[in-house]
Amino acid sequence: MSDPRLELYMKYKNEVYLYLYRTTSNKQIAEDLTQDTFLRAFQSLSRFRGDASMKTWLLRIARNTYINFSKKKQNLLEIQTETIEEWGVPQDQYHRLHEQHLIKLVLVKLPENYRTYIILRDGNGLTYQEISLVTNETIPQVKVGLYRARKRFRELYKQEVGEEEWN
Repeated sequence: MSDPRLELYMKYKNEVYLYLYRTTSNKQIAEDLTQDTFLRAFQSLSRFRGDASMKTWLLRIARNTYINFSKKKQNLLEIQTETIEEWGVPQDQYHRLHEQHLIKLVLVKLPENYRTYIILRDGNGLTYQEISLVTNETIPQVKVGLYRARKRFRELYKQEVGEEEWN
């Protein structure tokens, strides 16, 4: 017989990790927070009521874990900025990698709630209903929040690339 906690971890670890990595842009912090998330989930598994899917419940725990971490460690969140040369990337992939770096840079500049909306909807593909369960907000609040988050993202992105490159 296998351990249900291990099965839970194996099934959802990548989604939780990706959410936390996209939120922090730091592999080590995302790994640590993923472990913390599952530890907290295992400790409260008996209280899981099934009101939301297991994935949504875990992402809510992951979000709360990140919020608690960021309150304690405001200055530890850094974007990893290896150079293209260190990656050994062919020149034709440079633009794609540069774009990914800009997206991470802009995401980190967004307020946490805006970053969460974008990552959960566009990165993890959650529905408005699932996002409302993760954030404990109504669906209309999520829709408005996502609209504002995307608008702010575009503004910050334009600032990063400059107006001449945007048009």
